[in-house]
Amino acid sequence: MSVCVKVKNSNRGSTNSRDFSIYDFAHSGQSKARAPKSNVLAVNASETDEVLDEERLSTTTTQRRNDPSGMETAGAPEEVTYCDYTIDIWFLISEHVRPEDVGRFALICRKTAEVVQSAKFWHHLYRKHYDRNVDLPRWLQPDCMVLMKGLRARTVRALYYTYQPFVNRIAASAFTDPHRVTGRQLIFSWYTKCKSGWNYCFKLKTRLIPGSRAAQSARMQEQRESLEYLRDMYANPEEGCQILIITTNTMHLLPQYHEQLTVKSFTQTLAQGFTNYKVRLQMADYSKRIVDEMVFVPVRRVRLLDWWNPEYYREDPTIEKKPAVEEEPDEFQQQQQLEFDPNDVYWHWED
Repeated sequence: MSVCVKVKNSNRGSTNSRDFSIYDFAHSGQSKARAPKSNVLAVNASETDEVLDEERLSTTTTQRRNDPSGMETAGAPEEVTYCDYTIDIWFLISEHVRPEDVGRFALICRKTAEVVQSAKFWHHLYRKHYDRNVDLPRWLQPDCMVLMKGLRARTVRALYYTYQPFVNRIAASAFTDPHRVTGRQLIFSWYTKCKSGWNYCFKLKTRLIPGSRAAQSARMQEQRESLEYLRDMYANPEEGCQILIITTNTMHLLPQYHEQLTVKSFTQTLAQGFTNYKVRLQMADYSKRIVDEMVFVPVRRVRLLDWWNPEYYREDPTIEKKPAVEEEPDEFQQQQQLEFDPNDVYWHWED
């Protein structure tokens, strides 16, 4: 933007009465009355102020022309136009949502959150990805999905059998970061004998956020004040639970605790020889004071299973391996007796 500035003529020595020439600068060959730098800065500042005043004036004029009332709209709130769709349209859109995008879809608005919290949504998600060729557990078959209680958890578990991206995610996360167990509460521990060593398992649970949907469901299942707990889709006794499995070549004795402990720290380093690992597990009480420290050497493998992992329910001996229906075939009972032998498992309960 070009600005025309008029300067009033003054004495001969004044710097504002003439234009600047090349002889007015420091490296000039001629000795001439050069203008001080303070005067140059003052002239530049005055020109800048005039430019800003002209821009403000033009902006104010434009606003007044656009405003029919003639008042400035600088402080007025901006109006936002949006479309409020009925919940039936959101149900139709939800039929095309991928399982990994359910959380994003629920955060669009309140109506999408209401759609995700409906039984119709989870029934459709299960039927859409159901595959007859996949060998599902008996309690994840279609005849067991008619019950409302725990529908969301059973659908999520079934997707890790039938939905290929979730199956690939489980296969790719074989070496899940075990440091996520820090801060979780120890429920109980046990150990089993395998072909090449011993498996030491620790069942851990995170504290639910007060007021969350999972915390409300857990309180409803515990109190059972009404029959609504039978229709609670979010019912999941394994919510927030993990199983830490440490496989070693030698046998270690697991201590028995008579108080609630949490995992203070988990350290996994290389042992001597650089062929195996050394795992150090520190347990703390309610005051975060270290109560016990367990060291496992040598460790061949460390696994961390979340509640939606299919191997989670194969490792936990305390989970009732029965379908959700009351009537159970005799063949299913015989199969469960062959898969689980209580004599091969030793566990320690935590009070």
